[in-house]
Amino acid sequence: MLAILYLAVCAVFGISFVTMCVPDTARFFTACSPSKSVVAKLPPVLFTAPAGIITGMLCVTMFNYYAIFILNQLIDGSDMARRTGVLLTFAVFIILTSVNFSIYVKKQHKNKITAADSDSSLIPTYTHSIGNVIYYGLVTVLLTGVATFLMFYTYRMADGILCAGFSTYSDLSPHTAMVSSFSKGFNFPTQYMHFSGDGIQYHFFFYFLAGMLEYLGFPIDLAINLPSIITMVCALELLGVLAVLFSRKKAAFVLAPVFVLFRSSFNVFYQIKELRTTGLSLWSALGQIAKNSSWYRQTPYDDWGIWAINVYPNQRHLMLGVAAMLIIIILFTPFVRRMCVSLIRSGETGEGPREARWFKSFIASREAWIFRKSDPLNPWGITILACTLAVTLPFFHGSALIGTLLVLLIMAVVSETRVSYAVLAAIAVVSSFIQTKLFAGSASNVVNFKTFAGFVCEDKTATGISNYLVMVTGLTLIIAACYIIYILVRNIIGHKPVYRELLFLAFIAPMIFAFNFQVSLEILANHKFIQFSLILLDVFVACGISEMMVPPTKIKEKLPKAGYIASRAALMVLAIALLVPLTATGIAEWCTYVNLNKNYVEVDTRSDLTEWVINNTNPDDVFLTPQWAMDRFYLAGRPSYYGWPYYAWSAGHDTYTRESVYYWLIGGCYNDINEFTRYCQERGIRYLIDDPSFFHYEYPAGTYYNKEFFAQNLTPVAYFPEEGTTIYRIY
Repeated sequence: MLAILYLAVCAVFGISFVTMCVPDTARFFTACSPSKSVVAKLPPVLFTAPAGIITGMLCVTMFNYYAIFILNQLIDGSDMARRTGVLLTFAVFIILTSVNFSIYVKKQHKNKITAADSDSSLIPTYTHSIGNVIYYGLVTVLLTGVATFLMFYTYRMADGILCAGFSTYSDLSPHTAMVSSFSKGFNFPTQYMHFSGDGIQYHFFFYFLAGMLEYLGFPIDLAINLPSIITMVCALELLGVLAVLFSRKKAAFVLAPVFVLFRSSFNVFYQIKELRTTGLSLWSALGQIAKNSSWYRQTPYDDWGIWAINVYPNQRHLMLGVAAMLIIIILFTPFVRRMCVSLIRSGETGEGPREARWFKSFIASREAWIFRKSDPLNPWGITILACTLAVTLPFFHGSALIGTLLVLLIMAVVSETRVSYAVLAAIAVVSSFIQTKLFAGSASNVVNFKTFAGFVCEDKTATGISNYLVMVTGLTLIIAACYIIYILVRNIIGHKPVYRELLFLAFIAPMIFAFNFQVSLEILANHKFIQFSLILLDVFVACGISEMMVPPTKIKEKLPKAGYIASRAALMVLAIALLVPLTATGIAEWCTYVNLNKNYVEVDTRSDLTEWVINNTNPDDVFLTPQWAMDRFYLAGRPSYYGWPYYAWSAGHDTYTRESVYYWLIGGCYNDINEFTRYCQERGIRYLIDDPSFFHYEYPAGTYYNKEFFAQNLTPVAYFPEEGTTIYRIY
């Protein structure tokens, strides 16, 4: 099937590109970790495979989109442009994959020749063991199973009926329309399907990818779910890799994803307390929580499930953005560690005052700004890979790009090769500007920074914000901070680099930003920046818990055998005990997710209306419809003049002006058919769908749907008696 081939091209190209840019994974892992021993514990494929798959998805999808976009200007026939664009994409990336592997093979040959003259022999090599294969393989299988359940449980096909769970259908409604616009329609130039004629201000490339997969043969549920599953597994594995690199503990590989899937919060304990006050026993209270089908509210918008597991199946493109962020952070981590090592060495040796030596290393050295000479880490490849991701991200996940730049801003201050950071930032800004100009008309229509203190906190004082953070994050911030203090003291005593401590500061940058700035019309959208920080901080929580489970070997050397056994047992008990408050709210929210989504919105994919619209109208024909959210009409891939307004408003469109025009139109323009027709011609509105849904909405006083007016003045072109729906052609 061509859809499978499309994904295969993404994966093979991406893996070849990552392998070419980071050819010596063992050396790279060593540069990221406090100890070389990590190399023997971490298979290189756990970085190259997920990083490659994500990179391939970003690059292939973006190229494919612009190939079709440009070909559409040259070829008369939308489907021919799409077919040619797909074939061109396959050809280009198959060739690029061959080039990547050729370059990699040459580098490997060169490395073998120069190995005897380098310190390569000092770097351990990873050797496959049955234990490692079983452990990492089992974790991957489990993560895939969890992601598959999450995605298919709330979005699946059953006998031709598309079922969208109650907790996710609101976000999946516009996403479904966007996917269909690329598979069944031809959305070039791209517009928001619930708000035609105003370009698009929402990052949509992930849904273009899903649209192409449906076009190439997948059913729509698989077209959306499969890339959602793949990106989620890749993101969680990259998070696990970062946790192992920092802790040198294999247990961290599974713990970091667990803390993302089962978030920390004190919500469930307040919920238990509240139920106990009604006279329920503890066991009965827990049973009540297990049956709960609504999100528990302790802080503003908790009842929307904005922090719950629900956010990942709701925002299918979120984990793609998280994965790209993790790749870039991992790529630049060696440069932060190198600066810390350089400062330690310059402070211990050299001529002149220590402060002068530190200043030279930090500011006045070559390495502080540009690449080291003959650097075996291949910094050119690292920078090219990171910049490639930055170029593609703006319309895959703009918030993830902003979050990444915030983290990199702090990293750059305490890092070597600062010019690389500057180049990446410049490329990201230029790419964002060009693409927003193309899709939305202006960058200010997509991102408009302004100060806004306090996020959604009801009490916006420092105390109120602190209380809010403790309530929302539970033990995540506390344990991460405690672990950082612990290793800071240990590293200062042992004269070891404190780069992980500095990265902790970088990781909280998006959270600090969320409480001080607003980037979109809806301040609630800032929750993604807080989510980014919490996901990154879960790395340190996993490090802390895994070190409790398996203490450093130096402790064994310093303590008598009995003392070591006792201390290890105590730490193991403490680690297991901490898992309860760290995951309890997450477990409760999983119960809510399962219970809430036993109910779902149904859409008949076999609707006669859908088929008629696909077969009898042009992809760029605009329809005047009820204010539908998710409806069989959107499966035809045609735009609506005014769909459910919240979607368009939250995506940055001016819904207030269009709402008044919409009411004027459905009222018949004061019974003036000439004026109605004139306006519709100007906006490309060729059809009106007369549907009973028009009478299900509350309109302002004096506004109503003028059904009789349209029946008298427009010519029906299709009628569907079972649905009670008539389609009128306007001109």
